[in-house]
Amino acid sequence: MEFLRLKTSVNKTPLGERLRQIRSRIVASGKHLLDEDEIEKELASRRGGLQGREGC
Repeated sequence: MEFLRLKTSVNKTPLGERLRQIRSRIVASGKHLLDEDEIEKELASRRGGLQGREGC
């Protein structure tokens, strides 16, 4: 899973670094990370219902 490896760039933005730290803590805790479909369903439920995906 090469795409999950964190890049070691010296040009990291503070926000990007903070988000990587948060993600690392979540992964270390053993919690499940949502995939694209699960994120879409979560957002839809928070907005009041499921919406059809455009372009699919």
